[in-house]
Amino acid sequence: MTETLLLEKTHLFDRIYDILWEKIGTGEIQPGHRLKDIEWAEKLQVSRTPVREAMRKMQHEGILLPLNSGGYQVRKLNDSDIIDLYRCRAALEAVAAEDAAENAKSSDVALLNKIISDCDDAIEKNDLRTAFELNSRFHAAVLDLSSNLYVRQTCDSLRRMILFYRSSVLRQSQADETASEVYVSRLRIKQLHHRQIADAIAARDGQLAFRLMQNHVRETAEDLLPRAQGGASK
Repeated sequence: MTETLLLEKTHLFDRIYDILWEKIGTGEIQPGHRLKDIEWAEKLQVSRTPVREAMRKMQHEGILLPLNSGGYQVRKLNDSDIIDLYRCRAALEAVAAEDAAENAKSSDVALLNKIISDCDDAIEKNDLRTAFELNSRFHAAVLDLSSNLYVRQTCDSLRRMILFYRSSVLRQSQADETASEVYVSRLRIKQLHHRQIADAIAARDGQLAFRLMQNHVRETAEDLLPRAQGGASK
């Protein structure tokens, strides 16, 4: 199906990059799917050059794999990818949590607790998409409190790959009642972790916040492994 998108010439590369990532994140483009710049240039009614550059950037990020026959393939989920990604994430976000304990004001702690409370409400309503977004927002809020520019920049570069894995699991959970129940039960556990992290930040206990965040993110990787293989959360 041809898509007619009125893309402005300014920042065209960024627009195309965002569009492709959005389609992968929503599952419209599935893992294993083949992409060709000429086909997407036709769909988006643009020249091949910005599409090619967007795909090259996505290759550099690890989401697209080059094919010998030309074009790219969307990376399929595998255990080693998830483990490697979340080991990096655990180390970085642990540092961010330690920084947050040193930098957080009472208003910052209040925001963290509000995000947790709002996520509780979404879980009770079985609104998994909102709970998913609030879960991500908690981690983003902790990162915002870090004074370490390198931690924030590196986490930002990993963000899309992390969302790629987590979105795949969310889609599975929404499509299957049993998987949904497991997803919700694990969300509740993660909510408990978030409260413990927020409490450690409020108490200005950086070492405790570091350990709690590191363990939390590592456990998330263990949660993802058995389900990521089936289709393709914090």
